[in-house]
Amino acid sequence: MIPDGIVYSLLKYPEREGMIRYSLINRVSVRYGSSAQYFWSGPQIFLQNLLDAENGPKADQLLKLGGTTTPGATLTTTPQTAFVYLKLPHNSCRAVGKPLPFPSDLLVQPIVITVELFALNSILINLGAGNPAASAPAALQSAQLQIKQEALTDTSDQLARRVDMNSHALTFPLPYFCQQETQVQINQVGQQTASLTGFRAGEVKQIVVWFTPTTLGGAANAQTPGSGNFQPLNWSAISDVQLLYNGEVFNRFDNTSSQLWNLVECEKPSFVNGYTNYTAVGTSAASSQATPIYLKCDFSQVSVPSERDSVLVHGKPVMNAVVSLQFTTSVVGILHAMYIYNASLLMSRGSSEYIF
Repeated sequence: MIPDGIVYSLLKYPEREGMIRYSLINRVSVRYGSSAQYFWSGPQIFLQNLLDAENGPKADQLLKLGGTTTPGATLTTTPQTAFVYLKLPHNSCRAVGKPLPFPSDLLVQPIVITVELFALNSILINLGAGNPAASAPAALQSAQLQIKQEALTDTSDQLARRVDMNSHALTFPLPYFCQQETQVQINQVGQQTASLTGFRAGEVKQIVVWFTPTTLGGAANAQTPGSGNFQPLNWSAISDVQLLYNGEVFNRFDNTSSQLWNLVECEKPSFVNGYTNYTAVGTSAASSQATPIYLKCDFSQVSVPSERDSVLVHGKPVMNAVVSLQFTTSVVGILHAMYIYNASLLMSRGSSEYIF
């Protein structure tokens, strides 16, 4: 919740004219018992929710539920509230094909979720003040984490009560696992080639990419935290895309045909509606509508989202391969790539670990 009492002429991270939503999140991590700890950025959490959403209207609503749609003096009337669904490896925002509940009763150590937020004064800016960053509050008024628990009818139904988990193990399949995003700086417009690195051992089913421009509305509005115009969910379209594995073309999308291919292989388009970006102009804010667009490149057969909990689709082992992305961009910026793996959690002796 944003404290009231201050008029903000411009909200940075305004996913819908005043929302702070996923852009407020620096990174999220989870540790299942004593398992390895992995991290995901705020845009990654948002993008995974878009991938899991059953249809376009639901994806749009995931964006809309971030808070008020009215910037400016209206923000002083009541504290503003935003709702964010935290996508972790074991859960999903889907209503159809939702993964099975995680059997936390098999762990003797807690499940630890960490959410790191940007400082609020790097998110909000009061353009009418002499020192905009200093005039914004330094912290949120409050934040809550709510978890839905599926309870067993009887504790005797727990697997650990019926099976000796010191000599047995349970494999809990994950719908998929996303590695922390890889970023490639693009300093020129036109046709580009980016080398995608940082792959781990395992099967990659899909690579999802998005592109954020370096500036919005001129060099004075650099896309860096605290700059006055940092909007990491403002994604620009790229075209003429080819994904190559050791020189072999696995995906080719001439012009902007990727939008059609992504649509026919899913129930929704690979973009979200209802985003407004802001550009600081003197002591006011200029706004414009934008459509954040992402691109899915498959390394496997089509993976139907509603069947991820029951159907295993093998991917491509790419750890020691040369993977590159050729594309055309009209602006300079940063190319983001998220690798989607097959993975499971193996639980035994009160602990848990990822299996790729």
